[in-house]
Amino acid sequence: MGRGRGPFAGGPEEARRRLVGAAEECFLDYGVRRTTMDDVARRAGVSRPTVYRYFSDRDALVVEVVTLRARAFAGRAREYIAGRSDFPSKIVDGLTFLVRGGQRDPILRTLLRPDNLSATSGILTAGRVAEQLSLEVWEPVLVAAQQAGEMQPDLDPRELCGLMADLELMLIGRQDLLDPDGPGVRDLVGEFLLPALVA
Repeated sequence: MGRGRGPFAGGPEEARRRLVGAAEECFLDYGVRRTTMDDVARRAGVSRPTVYRYFSDRDALVVEVVTLRARAFAGRAREYIAGRSDFPSKIVDGLTFLVRGGQRDPILRTLLRPDNLSATSGILTAGRVAEQLSLEVWEPVLVAAQQAGEMQPDLDPRELCGLMADLELMLIGRQDLLDPDGPGVRDLVGEFLLPALVA
């Protein structure tokens, strides 16, 4: 694609990249609810109409930020999960790996901390974005486990991915899980989710 004109000489890809970077900075500084499109425009050094040319609203920016960051980590997660020896380990170790990855990501951790969680999770669940990102990682694992008789046959993998996505969002934002003396992600997943899945 040709180079763009105006504030983004590198074209649409550079424009989206710069606007996403500006949105991330605003989310860190102001939180999700208090970030406006004006804030993003100022941070990116462009006009508000320019931001709207690429993103319809703040929710679209949240979706883009989370999607890019989740997909950047998804390849490593799939590889890690594939290396687990059995279905229970894939679920417990895999979800723990994803939650820990989210907690280490400063932007995701900010978007999902308690004061931002309801806004962020509402945006991600309304468009089924979180479910789709979860499906990309978990659907092959769950289908294979069902076919092998390791997972309950009456569970719908798509619905289960939605539940797992909600669980990940909630756990990433729980600061008490960063405390080595507090409850662990592995404990919560192993005690409350796994028994409902295993055949």
